[in-house]
Amino acid sequence: MFDWDKQIVRATMERAGENPGVQLQFLLMRLEQYPDALPAIAEAAEDMGAWCQQQAEALRAEGARRDAQAKLRAIVSNPKK
Repeated sequence: MFDWDKQIVRATMERAGENPGVQLQFLLMRLEQYPDALPAIAEAAEDMGAWCQQQAEALRAEGARRDAQAKLRAIVSNPKK
């Protein structure tokens, strides 16, 4: 049975070594030559945008959590009399 992640993705990333961005650039340059690939490239860009949005939301949530913890520590260490 063909396992795309193991046989293609992992092998490609291993060959890329410390330069996955360069590997991706070459892959996209090749794929752009095929009109049928353009919608998939666009969808991948949209997926990346959604992933970035999720990362931003997670950072905002972490910032809010840390802010709440800092406020709680301030209240506990300096209770109003």
